[in-house]
Amino acid sequence: MLGRKVLKSAFIFSFGVFVFQSVNCSSPSPSEHYDVLIKNTSVVDGTGETAFKGSIAIQGEKIAAVGDVKGEADLVIDGTGLIACPGFIDPHNHSDVTIMRFPQAENFIQQGLTTVVAGNCGASAAPTREVSFGGWLSDLEELGISVNLAMMVGHGTVRTLVMGDDFKRDATNEELEQMKALVEEAMKSGAFGMSGGIDAPWVGYFASMDEKVELAKVVGRYGGFYAPHTRHERSHWATQDLDEFSYVLAYGPADDILVGRYQGLLEAVEMCRQAGIPLHIAHIPNAYLLPLPHPDYLEAAAARATMELVDKANAAGGTVTCDVILPVRSQTVKPIFLEFLTDRFDYPEWLSSLTKEELVENLEKKEFRDRIRGLYDDCRIKFSMIHTKADPYWGNCFMVVESRNPEYEGKLISEIAAMKNTGDLETVFDIIVEDPDSKWVACHDRRYNQTAVSEFLKHPLCEPCTDDYALPAKIAGEGIEATASAAVTATSFGAYPYYIKTYVKEKGILSLEDAVRKATSSPARRLGLNRGVLRAGAYADIVVFDYESIDMTVDFLQPDRQPEGIEYVLVNGKVAYRDKSHTGVKSGKVLRKSMPQQ
Repeated sequence: MLGRKVLKSAFIFSFGVFVFQSVNCSSPSPSEHYDVLIKNTSVVDGTGETAFKGSIAIQGEKIAAVGDVKGEADLVIDGTGLIACPGFIDPHNHSDVTIMRFPQAENFIQQGLTTVVAGNCGASAAPTREVSFGGWLSDLEELGISVNLAMMVGHGTVRTLVMGDDFKRDATNEELEQMKALVEEAMKSGAFGMSGGIDAPWVGYFASMDEKVELAKVVGRYGGFYAPHTRHERSHWATQDLDEFSYVLAYGPADDILVGRYQGLLEAVEMCRQAGIPLHIAHIPNAYLLPLPHPDYLEAAAARATMELVDKANAAGGTVTCDVILPVRSQTVKPIFLEFLTDRFDYPEWLSSLTKEELVENLEKKEFRDRIRGLYDDCRIKFSMIHTKADPYWGNCFMVVESRNPEYEGKLISEIAAMKNTGDLETVFDIIVEDPDSKWVACHDRRYNQTAVSEFLKHPLCEPCTDDYALPAKIAGEGIEATASAAVTATSFGAYPYYIKTYVKEKGILSLEDAVRKATSSPARRLGLNRGVLRAGAYADIVVFDYESIDMTVDFLQPDRQPEGIEYVLVNGKVAYRDKSHTGVKSGKVLRKSMPQQ
């Protein structure tokens, strides 16, 4: 009723045990008393098998029975007309940055997200000079959290700890041994693997292949995997000056730029081949750069060709999987003037140190505009991490969403420029002068547009992710920008409802059963977790939702609206969300790979 049966032969083989157990536990159970009983619901069990009508009994932290369950319970949830599935698992997350401050992670719980994998892009909250990786996990356990959290150890974090500011070079043998010791402590303490940030400006950009392989071998000894943010994800511009250090500047030959994404994926595959460990590509970008306007079928073909690189690596004996950011993740709203100010380390002080008022005053002068245009011509201007010289059609990527001039609202910068008969950069200057508080949104990301993401998600080895931070239910007055080092986006509060509504209900590219599998048992299996499936003995992470109304309700200017359709969220058997409110329960666990049956 809810979608076609989507299991392929390879998936049936991989999950044979799970499917067998789900079928067996669907038989009638003796009448018992349970802690929680979800009755008369449509069960999408996470394995990819067709949904079925039944009930779910919970005792303590785990599922006691699924199917024709008889008995009573302290809490009975009427699932009539609703769907129950495993709690969603986010394979790429940065919650370690904010979880100590917002341990209830309300933005995740309210969208049915119960487990997150943090410490990504080569940057993990630990180890530090003050606390070991294991010590940080223990501190978090003592604090208590509402979601389950699995941690990666960041390559860049350990590299910085050993090399300090002198990281733009190869590590010495002694430094490499120190890094290996830090990675080993993290793996022994429960890290699930090592993340990498080998894009600029992360410190891993300068690490040699030998360094990465040797560290990955340590990870492999403990059964971990490598998850890199691969090289040249954005439209980069080359520099040979090591004193310059900025996102979207590449420190190498200029002829590497156009093929950088492609080479970056191959580099990650080769590293894991040499180390002999699994590779999970973080927020996989389209490997083929298409900055100029083009039809959707070219974008789709490029995305399919990108996934062929994954298939070829697996056919050659590798173990390669990936996740992808949903298109709305990059749609961040900010005042336009901030693109020039806020003490940006990549702009000269004469520009970045100005106040808003000073910027507006100076932009009224041709000489000042010419000075900024000089930076533009020298390839040193970027807006929301889009390098204007590497992407000459950058004006198509930004939409004005708030302005004193109503004619601008809802239009791209390129469209406003055409109206005014001016260039894109000049148009930005004019908009700031006319209305210093005008806002725009980075509405189009070359890496994750809707066509490419739809193709990625069709692949059986690609999972959705958020790339987000743990946040409170409302962000006003919380200083979130400074805390998270990134703007709050729509997916911060509604990624998984958006995922279900968009790719199952609207586009129909996934059945509900397969969409749930990708967001539950698929990441759980890779992590070795006893989660992500609804079967007896698994941990009771469950989301109960209304398929008809599930939706992400945010808009550009109000990213923290609650999603619709999420009725109940249980974490380790405890109700964390009901009646559109977090219950305050902190039943999440700090997961450690070194401990079995998590």
